[in-house]
Amino acid sequence: ISETFEYKSEFGEDILHYPRDVKLYKDNIFILDESNPCLHIFNKDLVLQKSVVTRGEGQQVVNPWFFCIDKFGSILIPDNMTNSILILSSEFEFIHKISVPNNPMGITMDKEDRVIVVCEAANNCLQIF
Repeated sequence: ISETFEYKSEFGEDILHYPRDVKLYKDNIFILDESNPCLHIFNKDLVLQKSVVTRGEGQQVVNPWFFCIDKFGSILIPDNMTNSILILSSEFEFIHKISVPNNPMGITMDKEDRVIVVCEAANNCLQIF
């Protein structure tokens, strides 16, 4: 990375409303948008490929801030309003919703495929699953 950054371009202003997090995975750009809430997937040419609404029967996410993608392409989205983590397959199908105490916010995975969650309530802690 150079010492200075050069502005290249911007995109998504007509699609994104309140973007919270961004990840790169297999030449695609994944952007979590809190206001809908949904996950937008853009290709490397910055063309929208798909928008996945994260609300529906049994899979509602109210207040997502961050997400992670595991080595299989599954998407994990914590929600501090429902104290849960929504898990979607690499094909964006609902897999499972896990209850997590203490307002989960940030999320990542380590090299051993353990899920690490930052929780803001109670004792402001990290939880490892």
